[in-house]
Amino acid sequence: MPTPPTDADTPRFLGLGDACPITPGATVSKPLLNLPEGKVVIFAMDQGQEMSEHAAPFAAAVHVLDGRLRFTIDGQTREMGPHDWLVMPANARHSLKANEPTRFLLTLFKRG
Repeated sequence: MPTPPTDADTPRFLGLGDACPITPGATVSKPLLNLPEGKVVIFAMDQGQEMSEHAAPFAAAVHVLDGRLRFTIDGQTREMGPHDWLVMPANARHSLKANEPTRFLLTLFKRG
């Protein structure tokens, strides 16, 4: 499995499926890019895995790559599937559950 880049010093191609495979009974995350301006993290969640309600101090975007998630934000619940995208304001309370094995990208936008 190739090591994901964590900076933008050199161009790098990366297969996202290989970067973070689904692990049975687990949620796994790996940083893909970590810059002062923001961060991109790939998550892989096995079916039934959950993240309890939490918030981040940054605006963020979630892009589902494969699988299906039940995502709740500010009291609204929606099922998200491949190619769905969600924008979240900073400090938005949210939780999620994988309805099937799922991978998604989380992009955090840090303010300067």
